[in-house]
Formats: sequence, structure tokens, C-alpha cells
Amino acid sequence: MSRKRLFSILSVLLVLSMFFAACSPQQPAATEQTGQTAAEPAQDEQVLRLSLFQEPNTLDWQRVTANIELYTLSWVMDGLTRYKYGKIMPALAEKWDVSEDGKVYTFHLRDAKWTDGQPVKAEDFKYGWLRALDPADPMDYAYFLYDIVGAQEFNSNKGKAEDVAIKVIDDKTLEVTLKTPVTYFDYLVSFATYYPTRKDIVEKYGTKFNAEAENFVTCGPFKVETWKHESEMTFVKNMDYWNASEIKLEKIIGPYISDDQTEFNMYEAEELDMTIALNGDQKAALTKGGVEQFNNGSTWFFNFNLSHPVLKNLNIRKALTLGIDRKSFIENVAKRPWKPAFALVQPDIIPDADENKTFREVGGEYFKDNDIETAKKCLEQGMKELGLTKLPKLKFMCNDTATNQLYAQAFQEMWKKNLDFEVELEPVPSSVRIDRQSKHDFEISLGGWGPDYPDPMTDLDLYTSWSGNNDPGYYNTEYDELIKKAQNEPDRAEKFKLMHQAEDILIRDLPIGPIWYGYTDYGIREYVKGVYKKGVGVEVDVVYAYIEGKNK
Repeated sequence: MSRKRLFSILSVLLVLSMFFAACSPQQPAATEQTGQTAAEPAQDEQVLRLSLFQEPNTLDWQRVTANIELYTLSWVMDGLTRYKYGKIMPALAEKWDVSEDGKVYTFHLRDAKWTDGQPVKAEDFKYGWLRALDPADPMDYAYFLYDIVGAQEFNSNKGKAEDVAIKVIDDKTLEVTLKTPVTYFDYLVSFATYYPTRKDIVEKYGTKFNAEAENFVTCGPFKVETWKHESEMTFVKNMDYWNASEIKLEKIIGPYISDDQTEFNMYEAEELDMTIALNGDQKAALTKGGVEQFNNGSTWFFNFNLSHPVLKNLNIRKALTLGIDRKSFIENVAKRPWKPAFALVQPDIIPDADENKTFREVGGEYFKDNDIETAKKCLEQGMKELGLTKLPKLKFMCNDTATNQLYAQAFQEMWKKNLDFEVELEPVPSSVRIDRQSKHDFEISLGGWGPDYPDPMTDLDLYTSWSGNNDPGYYNTEYDELIKKAQNEPDRAEKFKLMHQAEDILIRDLPIGPIWYGYTDYGIREYVKGVYKKGVGVEVDVVYAYIEGKNK
């Protein structure tokens, strides 16, 4: 994933208007000539066809990190809460209480079932959360639970599982104690790492847990019907879902289409009902369906492996970050509605302490685009510091899709032209890239991140020493301390001041080189209703979508 808070009131009103229009009684039309009732059009088949991009590396919800994995799991699973139409709504928890000091959450579960008929219990949440924290089986998103008393100590082998403050009061009541008030905790518990997990199912399937269609036992709006590896997945409506009456789609068909031109061609051929994204050329060539745009909340960047003998040098990282023309890349290569990025936290989505301003507005940008003169000076200084007269050729890892290779080639050419610095492209499947980044098995990679909840911490805590998503292997004690202070600071203004200071340090050190902020144009058929695209968490929400007017 990805990983987005500001949303349009107009969009919400539009969704509501469609909902009420759909619920209004419709009278069959009478023909002018006979006065008889005209034949009703064939009922729309509630089937949605869309690309899943590439096969997931894993669909074990405590292990997932990639957007496509989070995207898929949001259809088959529920958390205590669910992000719906721009706000957090009750899901498996029908309500929750928060103590006066904001530290103790008591979740009251509704009557809900797993797909094998077993009831969802409070113990399933406790087991899943402790499983995510278990130091014997490290998981990248374990730090997402660190707000819970005792969680970080257990995960770092400095405490015990029984000291983690997750208490099962009874089958329907779960109590959680936090170290400090967390204003976005209701968002966190909607995330995949916080999904409930059945101990008996994990023990039954072991390493095959959620690895085949028949191994899934879930509790969400849809069920996995088929999983044809390297081909497609299909999902059918879960009739036993607690909120099944609101789910209109009967089936979702998701082929793996990694090439965006192939996806566009299939959309034009009416084999898909919506696209992941459109570039400028495709947008201009589109003949079927409309185009919509949303801020997907992502920031894309170069990951630099800080353990590499060359990339450990700050001036080399500065040279590579400054020595590219982002504006030219976006307009002439990517042809997307993106914006050049000069910081980590994305504009427009994440609010600041004063919610009338964004974090980016207050923090500003940190460097200039296409600053070749400064880049050359940094490169010269970095080589001098390393005792080199010429830089060795480094490997630049990217996804193996045609589009991502095109992007990587553009940066390869810019570095060669502007800095006489050569990289060798290393295209790999997305799942391989993510796995190798987490193991620090790369030199430079093209990566990105989108926010999982509407707070700058969703980006900034990535680069703490304890984060499982710290791909560059960045370690700065001052940065760690600022993040810890911010996480424990009850005063909102002071908390945001600390986070701005942390971003200052991060961009000063450049373990990543920001490139672009993500915005998305996408194609969608006029008969596809109720799709909600957002910048927080799973960016495309089709759970409450439906088909209307396809057979007109």
C-alpha cells in the first residue's frame, strides 16, 4: 500500500444523492401509442471488473505492506472500524467507549460471523495483534501497535506478551490501554494489521495461511471465490456479512494486469469497468466512460541504502536528489497529474495543528527542482570525501512493468547527462522489490508511500529505528527522540512542532530523495456508482459500489 484526510463535501453529497435516487420508487414508463407499460430493461448484473495490477506477495493481513494487498483484503475483511465515504464508521465494533484521559478504549463487538459460521470474538483480535507483535516472527507493520502499553517492549524482546495491555473482558468486549492519547486510534484499528485472526485457522494452515482460495476464513463484505495464481482473483458477496444488506455487488473480477496500456486497451474494449490510472496520452485517447481525478496521498522517492559504501555519503545522496528535472519528467515522461515533491509529507491531505492549514503549507518545501549546479558541487564534494575519482556504476531497482521501467530509464538518463553518473536498471516484480527493500537488499530503488491515517506520523514514523518499513536503514537518535516525544505529546500544537522538526532532520539527511506527489486520473464507466477514491488507507473503495444503467 498505502498507505489523505481532506475530502470534498460535494463528493459526499453526490454519493448521498445517488444513494437516495437509487432508493426512490421508480414507476414503469407508459408508451405514448398504446398507454401500456413499456417492457422494463434487463436488470443490471452486479459484477465489477477491475485490474488488480500484480499478484500479491502475501494476503496474510498481519504481514501485508503493499497497496494492492491492502486493497484486496479490504473486500474480504473487516476491522473494528471501517473508513467509509470519508469518515470512520463502526464495523465489527458496533460502538466503543473512551476513558476521560483518552487512554483506555473499550470496544463492544456486534454479532458477526466468520465465513465458516464461527462467531467473531474479542479473543480473535487479541490473538491477531499479539501475532503481529511476536518477535519470533517479525512483521513490518508491528510498530503500528506500539501505542498500546507493553507492545513495543514485547516486540523488541524486552517484555512479555501478557504485559501487552489488550484485555478480553468477554467474547464481545475488548479493552485496550494506550501509553498516551492517540487521536487517530479509531483509524488505526481499521487497518489490516489490526484485523482479527483465528488461532485455529493459522495453526491449521501454517505457511499456507491465506495462500490459496480454499484457505481463506474471513469476515468481510466479500469472500475469495477463486485465486488463479499469476492470472486473476474473483470475489463473491458474503451473504453472512453483518452489513450484507448494504452490499450491492454480487461479484468482483480482478485480473492481474501490470501493463497500463494493456489495461487501457481492455477498458476501451469494455472488458473492464474502471482503470487504476490514465496517463495523459490515454486520457486524450479515451472514448469510453468518463475521467475522474483524486489525490491518492502518495509521495514517491528514491530509496538509498545507507549501508552502501557510496550511498552512505550524504553529498552523493544530495547530488542524486537534486540532479533530476521533476517537472520535465512529469510532463514529458509520466504524463500524469502529479506535482514535483520536495519533502516527504504530501500536500493537500494531511492537516497541521491548525486544521485550516496543511502540514505541507506550514512546513514548506526543502529544495529546488533541477538544481544541477548544486548537484554537481555535492557530487564533487562527496567523491572527495570518499576518496574517489569516479563513482562505480550502481544498481537502480524498480518494478518490472513497462511503465516503471520507462520512469527508471528517464532518471538513469538524467543522472548520466547531468552528473555523468551511471546506474544499471534492475527491474523486478513488485513483490520482489518490496521484499528486498525490507531486507535492505538493494542499492537505489524507486518506491513510494501513502498515508494510512490522517496524521503526519503516518509518514514520519517510517524512518524510526524501530520501523519495519524503514527501507533505507536510516538511524538518527535525534530523529527517533523527536518522534517519541511527538507520539507522547498531548498538546496538539507542540506535537506538530516536534513533527516539523523531525521532517527537517529527515530531509537534511536524505535517506530518501523525494520525486513526486501522487494524483490520479482514472477512467470509470458511467454505470459504475458508489466508488469512493480517497487518499487515506486503501485508496480505492469499491465495497459499496453498484452497477446501475448498464443495460439502458
